[in-house]
Amino acid sequence: MTNAKTSTPSALSVQITRRSALASIAAASAIPFTASIIRAQSADGTPTPTGGESIGDAVTPSWRLTVVDFQDPYTGKLTKPESVPNGTRIVSSQIILTNESDQPLQFTITDIRLHDSEGFEYRAGDVLGSEPRIVSQNLPDGERTRGWVWFAVPTANKPASLIFEAPPPILTVKLP
Repeated sequence: MTNAKTSTPSALSVQITRRSALASIAAASAIPFTASIIRAQSADGTPTPTGGESIGDAVTPSWRLTVVDFQDPYTGKLTKPESVPNGTRIVSSQIILTNESDQPLQFTITDIRLHDSEGFEYRAGDVLGSEPRIVSQNLPDGERTRGWVWFAVPTANKPASLIFEAPPPILTVKLP
């Protein structure tokens, strides 16, 4: 049976084919443009100016984590929790966070992490001792803060590294 309804799909498939062809032509014409963009990159993949001087640069901020002291096990007075949980020990570290950039550094105490040799990660803030602790804050540019962080670690695990998960920077270039 042939009627007008059965011929409509073939007309529609012709339109789809034309749209596909137009899309393919558009994609093919974009290849030289993409190639010119690729050529405008240096060997390390960063864009390079294609003529004249650059307008400006934006670099990542200079933030520093310094470990001043590390105690394994912690030898001070525990204030939170009241006692060491079974199967764990408390380790502590006195640290300095320095903001050597031109923009504020906003962080929380949970951005400071301890990794152990088994690959596990522990956040600061769940355990507290009696020494002055580092506090969450918006650290102004050119400033530094100093304090202690504590971690509850399984007795058998060995601390391997202390990590500061800094916030993503905001890179800005002022335009003329």
